[in-house]
Amino acid sequence: MALSDASAQADNRAARASAGRRSEVRHHLRDALWLLLQAYEYAEELDQDVWSFAVELHALRAAHLTTSDLRWLACKYYVEHASETTKPQDTRRHFRRTGPATFVDETCVVLTPSGLALAREICAEGATIAAPRPRTASSRSSIASTRIGRPKWDRDRRQVRFDGRIVKEFKLPSPNQEAVLMAFEEEGWPARIDDPLTPTANLDPRRRLHDTIKALNRNQKENLLRFMGDGTGEGIRWEPVLETQTAVLTISPD
Repeated sequence: MALSDASAQADNRAARASAGRRSEVRHHLRDALWLLLQAYEYAEELDQDVWSFAVELHALRAAHLTTSDLRWLACKYYVEHASETTKPQDTRRHFRRTGPATFVDETCVVLTPSGLALAREICAEGATIAAPRPRTASSRSSIASTRIGRPKWDRDRRQVRFDGRIVKEFKLPSPNQEAVLMAFEEEGWPARIDDPLTPTANLDPRRRLHDTIKALNRNQKENLLRFMGDGTGEGIRWEPVLETQTAVLTISPD
C-alpha cells in the first residue's frame, strides 16, 4: 500500500472517530461541556492545575446536566470528579476522591484529556457557541465592562490601562500581544474578537494565539485583566479580574 493511501485511510479513520464522538453526545450536554472547557482553558492560560478551576456540581445542574448524564461522562472517561473539602480559611482548594458513581452536593468536575478533545470538537461548532448562556464568562465580561468601564491600549506609550491604572507596559517590541490589544482597541473592547494575528507559514495559528494569550496574562503590573480563548481556537475574550484566583489542587486520599 502506498504511503499516501495509508495516510488517507488513517485520516478517514480519525474523521470517523471524531464524528462518532460528536454523534454520541446528546445535544443538551453541550452547555455543560462548554462550561468544563472554559474552566480547563482558564487553568491552562494561567498555568494552574485544572483542579484549581474544577466546576461545581450546582453550576453543571444549571446547565441541565443530570446525574445520569454525569455518570455517562464519567464511565466514558470524559470527566473526573471529586468532593471539595475546602474550608473558608484555606488558601487553596482541597478535594477528596469519591466512588466513580457517587455524587454529592460538594462534587466538582474536570475534563480528562479525551473529554477535552471531545469538548473542543463540540464547542467548535458555531451553533453551540452561539446559544445564549447567561452564566458564562463572555456575558459576565460584557456586563462587567459596561459597569466599570473598558481597558485602554495606548499605542504611543505602549501601555494597556484599566480603571486608570497601568495593567501592562511593554519595554520591548511584542508584536503579537500588541496586535491583539490594538484589535480590541479599534473595535471598542467587545467581549470577544476574532484572532487578529496575520497567518505565518509553518506556524499553527491556534498554538500561536494560545501562546499570545498566555503572554498577555503574564507580567502584569496589576492583575486587573484576564485574557482567554473562546473555545474554538479562533478567537480571544477578555474580562476584568474581580477576584484573584490563588487556589492550588490538593487531593486527600479516600
